[in-house]
Amino acid sequence: MKIITDEEKIDEILSRGAEDIIDRENLKKKLMSGKQLNIKFGIDPTGPKIHLGRATILMKLRDFQDLGHKITLIIGDFTALIGDASDKDSIRKPLTEKEIKENLKNYLSQIGKILDLKKVDVRHNKDWFGKMKAEELIRLAMNFTAQQMIQRRNFKERWDSDKPIGVHELLYPLLQGYDSVVIRSDLEIGGFDQLFNLKAGRELQRAFNQEPQDVMTLRMIYGLDGRKMSTSWGNVINILDDPKDMFGKLMSLRDELIIEYFESCTRVPMIQINEFKNSLESKSVNPKEIKKILAKEIISFFYDKKKAEEAEREFEQVFEDKKLPSEIEEVEINEKKMNVLDLLVKLNLASSKGEAKRLVEQGGVRAIKGDKVQELTDWQLEIQIEKGLIVQVGKRNFKKIA
Repeated sequence: MKIITDEEKIDEILSRGAEDIIDRENLKKKLMSGKQLNIKFGIDPTGPKIHLGRATILMKLRDFQDLGHKITLIIGDFTALIGDASDKDSIRKPLTEKEIKENLKNYLSQIGKILDLKKVDVRHNKDWFGKMKAEELIRLAMNFTAQQMIQRRNFKERWDSDKPIGVHELLYPLLQGYDSVVIRSDLEIGGFDQLFNLKAGRELQRAFNQEPQDVMTLRMIYGLDGRKMSTSWGNVINILDDPKDMFGKLMSLRDELIIEYFESCTRVPMIQINEFKNSLESKSVNPKEIKKILAKEIISFFYDKKKAEEAEREFEQVFEDKKLPSEIEEVEINEKKMNVLDLLVKLNLASSKGEAKRLVEQGGVRAIKGDKVQELTDWQLEIQIEKGLIVQVGKRNFKKIA
């Protein structure tokens, strides 16, 4: 495949959504040379679904793929046993091999929504770490000091707060770095919180007499609770979310994040994004209307334009026209009466009685039968079970009794 060396395209790839590049001038020079680069991205299967935070990196990889460069995708089926501590303020619960295999089942099909998998070299790091001897691991560790590891920001914070740091966590950066040695990476891309790990790859490549990879980190995508989007925290928008659910989540996005999402989660031209930005800053447009455009762009990318338009109509019907959704999942219940907490759990509208009680006390539960709407505010209430009764939790969750 011919390597595209269009300077304008390369400059946009190096700037759009980018946080840091080491070494930018060196990388641009390589991209302009016409040489095909081997671009690395490692992903640990810590959960079964890929969220927008990870999708932004895959979209950047697709940009490089479209220029003709080789993408090497490393599935961290070994490193997932440890877990990356880059953004963690406590020791994370380790995954079992069974959990990792389960999480991997649909990983590539999700990644294939963004990358052309026929042109991706997929590797699994268990292939080399599963055979590595203890002596080899010790020799790898000799390239770093304990001080280097402890001084990384989140470890230092844990150290100062007297929170435990697992020795296994200190191994993660050198394992990720060694992946770069194995595949002879020219460029590694990751999130901003990954910078320490990506630089470890440069150090190990030098130790193995390889030219150190360039590094590109991307800006963090914030989730629905204002923290970094993370599977561990559950504040995610997954790329497999139902389009209608995805639309609703994106409409709940904070206004100040609209432009960042456009830049990182879509490929809308930057000229148009800047127009949106100016309109928002001048308050000449309602942010809700720009969010609708954003939601449709993202859903169209992962599904299609028709699904995006259907999701918009559904949102307007439920949230603006205050009507019920066009489709509501039905659940068969044989009991004639149920406590409201048991009912919410039975309908899968709450994961536990504790959560159900909190939802009821917060005034987020309603029972709807025809034109009659009952606010369920007493958690001790007994509900008469009737066919066709609709239970609503929050703004978006509805279940109907069959």
